[in-house]
Amino acid sequence: MSERLILLSNDDGAWSPGLASLARVAAGFGRVVIVAPDRNRSAISSALSLHDILRVQELGPDRYACTGTPVDCVLLGIRALLPRTPDWVLSGVNHGFNLGEDVFYSGTVGAAFEGCMQGARAAAFSLDPDGEMDLIEPWLRRFLERWETMPMPSHRIWNVNFPKGEPRGFQLTGQDNRTYHDMVERRLDPRRDPYYWIGGDMGPTYARSAGSDAEAALAGQVSLTPLRLDMACPEVMAQREAFDAAFRGGLP
Repeated sequence: MSERLILLSNDDGAWSPGLASLARVAAGFGRVVIVAPDRNRSAISSALSLHDILRVQELGPDRYACTGTPVDCVLLGIRALLPRTPDWVLSGVNHGFNLGEDVFYSGTVGAAFEGCMQGARAAAFSLDPDGEMDLIEPWLRRFLERWETMPMPSHRIWNVNFPKGEPRGFQLTGQDNRTYHDMVERRLDPRRDPYYWIGGDMGPTYARSAGSDAEAALAGQVSLTPLRLDMACPEVMAQREAFDAAFRGGLP
């Protein structure tokens, strides 16, 4: 059997400490190839550069920096740089949680989903912004030792969030709800022309619902959340009679 091939990416950039930590751990499981953005690309989700050229800088053996997005990096790695589709695509470790609705904005999660769509087993990893990489590396190793034994349907990824201190264990979780407090601030440049800045000083507010990723991670657990590409709503799909009444009633 050939050596396991592992592609690593992230959205914090090719020189981030989280990526270095992930590479150290992943190296114990196969050949690691890093293709990561050449700058911070946080909150860019699954953006794909369809109208820009991509340039790649070789930083060392099996290590590349790309001018594109996290999804660009994964796609370019699989389609242009690797000899075959990797067995694993691992994204992170992100500086800051990706809990609840964060997954729709996260470039870390976007890279993992792209790996999944390209046929690899994929996972996204994130850490409390005040967390310590040294504390989570043994737990990251434990996850990688065991995740292939956990049955997972196709077109699914794992979203893994590590807590601030020494983890108390693993917990299978659903998604929480998060309230954002971002502001759109209008400013003036030196020529007195307006520009806008999206941000905010207030941190997120999580519902911390029972069994959710936020509840687990904020209580010191490593939250393991299975996410799927199919976002269809089964509750509405089951309401066939209501649909017929609303959309087909009175039609010939």
